[in-house]
Amino acid sequence: MGNRDFMITSRFSFTRNRPGSVGFTLVEVLMAASLATMILAGVLSAAMMMMRSGVRASNYSTMESESRRAFEQLGIDARMANLFASNFTGNVITSITMTVPSQDLQTQGQVTYGYDTSNASNMRFFMVPGNSASATAGRLNLVNNVTSLTFNRYNAAGTAIPPSTTSDAGIRHIQVSISISRAASGVAAATQVIRSTAFTIRNTNQ
Repeated sequence: MGNRDFMITSRFSFTRNRPGSVGFTLVEVLMAASLATMILAGVLSAAMMMMRSGVRASNYSTMESESRRAFEQLGIDARMANLFASNFTGNVITSITMTVPSQDLQTQGQVTYGYDTSNASNMRFFMVPGNSASATAGRLNLVNNVTSLTFNRYNAAGTAIPPSTTSDAGIRHIQVSISISRAASGVAAATQVIRSTAFTIRNTNQ
């Protein structure tokens, strides 16, 4: 038999992979991991900032809401009062007592507004029926987390009467100035100074 040339063909193709064409290098993996960590840290930081801002906004809202209701009630009693008395501790006015008519206008009653400092972590501005600031029956805490409170008195001309003057003669206007501070864990304290209008005591003959 003569020499014959045979050609063998295959259906399979063997291709050598080029270096770097499949998978990631260690450097690429580390860079991707670092980038993902930075993005995650940024997202978490933004979320924490939003949460803290929300807590502070809630604290400010609570302070304003409590003080507004307190001043509204004080204003109602001051405008109806026909007798006013300042109660002193040393040379500081710590509470005021007003005599006001009952709802049916048939009788008279007294109400006291005071500053409770017995709990240093949560001092309060309160009101209580009667003429004793130490009474607890019917007591209503109006503003919490008070850091300082001042009762201001004025005569008919609008001149301030200093606390050193213990007499209430000639008083026609009263005003309350309150400093409030509310804090939460991990959030900076929200602090605010709120001052009421000068309420006119219309019916007193002092």
